[in-house]
Amino acid sequence: MIGDPAHHSLSPAIHRAGYEANGLDWRYEAITVSAEELDGFVRARLYDPAWAGLSVTAPHKEAIVAYGEPDEPTRLVGGGNTLVFGPHPKVYNTDVPGFVRAWRAHGLDRPRSAAILGNGATARSLVLALAGLAAREVVVLARRPERATSILELTRALGLSAEVRPLGEDVGPVDLVASTIPASATAAHAASLASGTRVVFDAVYDPWPTPLGTAAEQAGRVSLNGLDLLAGQAVDQFFLLTGHEVTFEDCRSAAGRELKRRSGL
Repeated sequence: MIGDPAHHSLSPAIHRAGYEANGLDWRYEAITVSAEELDGFVRARLYDPAWAGLSVTAPHKEAIVAYGEPDEPTRLVGGGNTLVFGPHPKVYNTDVPGFVRAWRAHGLDRPRSAAILGNGATARSLVLALAGLAAREVVVLARRPERATSILELTRALGLSAEVRPLGEDVGPVDLVASTIPASATAAHAASLASGTRVVFDAVYDPWPTPLGTAAEQAGRVSLNGLDLLAGQAVDQFFLLTGHEVTFEDCRSAAGRELKRRSGL
């Protein structure tokens, strides 16, 4: 798994648990790779048979698309999180089906409307996931609305009603409020956001609860967090890299155990 930074990732715990369950003598490491180091790092391993591929996190999700043929979600979102090596390298975005899997694992009804905080690769992946869940309306809440052009274009291209509003502006009742921005940026708006929705998702998982997560609990709302997305996306990612299967529940449990271990609980 590469990112900058990468040491905080729970992905190694998930994949290693999957290796053990499937009897695979494989290794999975989290490696910090800067933007300047990315090209050399990837090209040195791209056709090495000892490497199956890479999990990819921020800030490389957009840049990784240059190293393989993108699947449809990656092409639409403009970013991927999985690079599978081989004679014909391919880039996948498993965040999209991962969120759908997490949503359904919680037994939630179809989200007809949503407010998304942020406009980066994760936010765009959520838009595509929401289209797959048959949502109809999306409001993008951005700290800098002028930078939200690409997510607005994607939302409309998928046939969803879409608009961009400044963060902090009231969006009215929605079925989902999803945050992909730093937890501290939601603090001033958390209570009002949670009160106007039935489900809250915050892409952060450590530390938890975030201000938005706390507000959701106080308002009696269903809440999902970054562990749900991490586990959901890992199901497809593990299969793409190994050809073996893991379950959402097993991935979620492995990540949760590692988080507790790090917290000394």
